[in-house]
Amino acid sequence: MVIATATIAEYAPWGNAQLAFEVVTGTSSTDATTGNTVPTTEIVEYLAAVNLEPPKWQADKGVDVTTYFVRGRLLTPAVLDSRITNGSQASATVNGYRGRFELVVDLSMEQNHRDDLRQEIEGIFRVIGGPN
Repeated sequence: MVIATATIAEYAPWGNAQLAFEVVTGTSSTDATTGNTVPTTEIVEYLAAVNLEPPKWQADKGVDVTTYFVRGRLLTPAVLDSRITNGSQASATVNGYRGRFELVVDLSMEQNHRDDLRQEIEGIFRVIGGPN
């Protein structure tokens, strides 16, 4: 993730989540190896303040205990890019742990509310790696 250290410091201690969504730019290019047309993508990054809620089930055999429900607000940028929709996945670092974030609910706000509020986000965070 390449969110500037100064930006992270500006929002400390609240900015505990970095999210990097890969989105299609709307253009395509030709793969030099295969000759196939492939969509061009870019990474859109966000800094957010989130709370993690552990799963509400018991840790029985076969139960995935690496997932957490996430609820919070974007810090910078304050609104999700319109190309990011329900089910979009992001590489994420939350509280120093690497993983994958999946946006699971539609949180679109009316435009007039975006001027003074940071957009809420909700989703699922699955821990993949230990602390950085």
